[in-house]
Amino acid sequence: MKENCSCDLCGLDVGIKPFYLESGGKRLQFCCDACLGIYQMLHETEQPATSDASPPATGAINNTKRSQNP
Repeated sequence: MKENCSCDLCGLDVGIKPFYLESGGKRLQFCCDACLGIYQMLHETEQPATSDASPPATGAINNTKRSQNP
C-alpha cells in the first residue's frame, strides 16, 4: 500500500525528500520549505522541522546601515 505522498498545505506531491513537521502528535509532510514555513506561520508552531534534504547554504546577513555621503 502506497503512503500518502501529498503536501499537507498545497496538496502537491512531496517527492522523494519531503520536509517534515511534528505537530499535535502527527507527522506532517510538505513538498518544499515554503509550504512548511507558511504552515508554521498559519498555525503558529514553534517546533523545529526536519528534512531528508540537505539545508540550503546560507550566507551572513549584513544589518549595518550604509553611511550617506553628502
